[in-house]
Amino acid sequence: MVVLLHVSDIHCATSTLKRVVQEVSYDILVSSGDFECMDAAEAFLGFPGRLVAVTGNLDNPSIYRLLNDAGVALDGRVGTVMGLRFMGVGGLDVASNVSSIERSALGPIDVLVSHHPPRGILDRTLLGLHAGLGELKDLSNRVRPRVHLFGHIHESPGYTSLSGILYVNPGPVLQGRYAVIILNGEDRVELHRIRI
Repeated sequence: MVVLLHVSDIHCATSTLKRVVQEVSYDILVSSGDFECMDAAEAFLGFPGRLVAVTGNLDNPSIYRLLNDAGVALDGRVGTVMGLRFMGVGGLDVASNVSSIERSALGPIDVLVSHHPPRGILDRTLLGLHAGLGELKDLSNRVRPRVHLFGHIHESPGYTSLSGILYVNPGPVLQGRYAVIILNGEDRVELHRIRI
């Protein structure tokens, strides 16, 4: 059994991020981006356990460099953590990340981490529009991960299972939201929210 703590859309809420991480016992801490402030990314790197992250669309290149230098950035890459194969698509350059991944030999993927959601899945905005990306839906359908973790759309926290893929949008840490994913063969999700 492996327990993932999934956070997204921190948006400089470093103290809330610290409170969330203290709430949960986990094996791997996963961020799907939008740290937005360097101190939030630095706090993420200071947490115990194994770390995996992609950038968000509001993260600048210095945040990417910090995560990359620490060996946790998955933007456009595939990596193995605790026997699980992770694939990452950051929010800074989606097209380049997808292209880079497609050029590499893939093999089975356990966890796809992206900042943006796939089109039509937990991607509805306040105006009722679907704001996910078609290229991420196509990628998810091609690589068939066990779990696809993402954020970006604050208004659509939740999880759903479609065609054998478990999709999870934890909602923003900025609002005290996070998800715990238990991978044990009967993979399950718990959505949580702390008071801020």
